[in-house]
Order: sequence, then structure tokens, then C-alpha cells
Amino acid sequence: MTFLESTEKPITILGLMSGTSMDGLDCGLFNIKLDNDYNLAWQCLDFETIAYNSKVKDIIRAALSGDYLRGKIADNMLGQIFSIYVEKFLDGRAVDLIGSHGQTISHNDGKSNWQVGDPQYLHNSLNIPIVYNFRTSDINAGGKGAPLTPFLDWLLFRNSNEDIITLNIGGISNVTFIPASGEREKVQGFDTGPGMALIDECARKCFTRNMDEDGQFSKSGQVVPEILDTLMNHPFIHRNPPKSTGRSDFSEMMVDQILADFPGESHENIIRTLVVFTAKSISLNIEKHLNFNALQTRIIISGGGVNHPVLMDELIKKSGRHSITSSTKMGIDPNMKESLLMAVLAAAYRRQLPANMVNVTGANELVVLGELYKGN
Repeated sequence: MTFLESTEKPITILGLMSGTSMDGLDCGLFNIKLDNDYNLAWQCLDFETIAYNSKVKDIIRAALSGDYLRGKIADNMLGQIFSIYVEKFLDGRAVDLIGSHGQTISHNDGKSNWQVGDPQYLHNSLNIPIVYNFRTSDINAGGKGAPLTPFLDWLLFRNSNEDIITLNIGGISNVTFIPASGEREKVQGFDTGPGMALIDECARKCFTRNMDEDGQFSKSGQVVPEILDTLMNHPFIHRNPPKSTGRSDFSEMMVDQILADFPGESHENIIRTLVVFTAKSISLNIEKHLNFNALQTRIIISGGGVNHPVLMDELIKKSGRHSITSSTKMGIDPNMKESLLMAVLAAAYRRQLPANMVNVTGANELVVLGELYKGN
């Protein structure tokens, strides 16, 4: 199957994202128009997060150990699972192109990145071109390979004529600053540290729940200053951009260490401290690294963290901001944004448009992101 020739009508793209939260596969079906001048028009036709069961999560967690064999097993198994999920989601609907991120199991900042979820199974079942492996070409150009979100944020807000900060809180948190001028070379962006990763791991280990839903555990806890101070001394939090991170830095091992070091501390206090750590690390990075007018800059937030009321309250306290806007008010479902990113990156690849942001990743040049899976 070949790509559609340039046409005025949009193309239908399926964006697939399996994020650092490891909760499920985001499936977003979009009509996308992206021209050579980076003018973007999009329409969401359907969106669903298909939750992973415990066995799938165990496969991913095993692969996070860094063991090559476990990584290959996860690559094969998730490839098959993605194919099953997508066929169910599409239910026979026509798609021109798929953008698939896969599941990150290894991230060595600026050196290597491994996303698993072999695209051959999707291609074999649907016979649709698949764009994947979006980070490698930026790394080869001297960049960090992450974060990817600033490209989409720039497309969405470059004509807004106001300074905007976007904050995405998934498993890992990242921010983007788009200046009122909309100039690409002045866009800033980086990972700040943990998002929901440590909170979710604590909920799983201490309360046998997948998450701290509605802050049900953290809202009754108190901050433990000694734990918070230790966490805030993590070197990544204070590193200067460009920088990116992943579960390798903020993993279940960190939660295990806290539980071992503070055996008498209540689990409610520990999870509350992790919530405050997440909020404080985000606020510190925004204040330290982004040059903006706090009174005139809008903060737009997306990702699963939007749904955690205690985290949102702490973020307002720590940032001193009272006007943090959910991306919902901008017409973007906070849970859908990353699948939209994958669809837009696939559209950029189709036109061979460079999609990395050199001021964000530190790359030496603009490059096209992704590669096309054509089958064997």
C-alpha cells in the first residue's frame, strides 16, 4: 500500500500510544490535515483507552529490568496484543495510516531508546502502512530523542499570540513553553521528573490498587519531610535541559527503597509525600528553566494526572498559580492528546516534514522522525 498523494481532503490516521503509566493502549482515530507550512487541522473521530490486564502489565514490568530476552518477549507479545486491540477498536473502519509509539522499556538519555510492540502483527492483520520508532533519528542527530510532545504543542498553539506553557502528566511529566511569537526555535520543552509513576507504584504495592483514584489514599496522609527532602535531591530534578527521563529513573525500586528505609511510616503518609514530590518537582522545573511572565502565561494541563484532585491542589499551591487550565477547555481530551501526537507525527512523516524540536532535544539539526514498516 502506498501513501496517498497530496490532496485537500484529510487522511484518516490511527494514533497508538502506550505510555509510561502502563495502564493501557490509547487508540485515537483522527482526520488529519498537515501541509508543508506546518498548518494543522484535525478532528477526533473516536478515542478509547483499552486497559491492560495484570498479565500484560507483568510482561511490561519484567521488560523494564533491562534484560534483553525479556525485552524481546515484550516486543513480540505487545505486538500481538496491539493488533488484537486495534482490530477490535477499528471494527472494520477504514484507515490510511497508523502511527504507533510502542511501549518504552528503556531510555538512556540521548544515547538509546527502546520501544516494544513489534509492528509486523498490525501490518499483517490490517495491511496498513505503519510509522513507528519516532525517537531514533533525533538521537542519531545528537538529540535526547525526547520529549516528543513539544512538536504537537507548537502546532496547536503557535498562532495563539500569547505565551503558553503546556504540562503533560502521564507516568512522567513534561512541559513545553510556546512563546507568543510562535517561533519554532524559541520553543522550550523537557521532562521534569515523575508524573503518576511513583504514585501508581505506591498504590499498587501498599494498597493493592492500580492507582490512587480520586486521591482516596493520599488525601488522608501527611507529608514526611525527610522523605520529601531525599526525593527532591534526585539529580535529574536539578539537571539543566535538554533532558528526558523514564521509568528507569523513577521506578518501583524507588518506592521499594522508601518502604525499606521508613518501615514504620504509614502508607498514607508515603503516598501523600510522593504526590507532593511530583507537584514540587514540576513547579521547581517550570520556575527554574522557563523564562516567562507568571501573570500573563497560561498553563494548559493534560494527561492522567489531571484526574488526581490532590495532585492538582498541590500543584496550584507549589506553583503559586490559580489559573491552571485543563486541555478539555481547549477542545482536547487530556487523555487523548498523546494518541493525537502519534497521529500527527505519522502525518509529518508522510510529508517528510522534520518533527523534532532542536531547542528541546539538543539535536544538531531538524530531522524527519520515524520509519515506515512495510512488511518483510
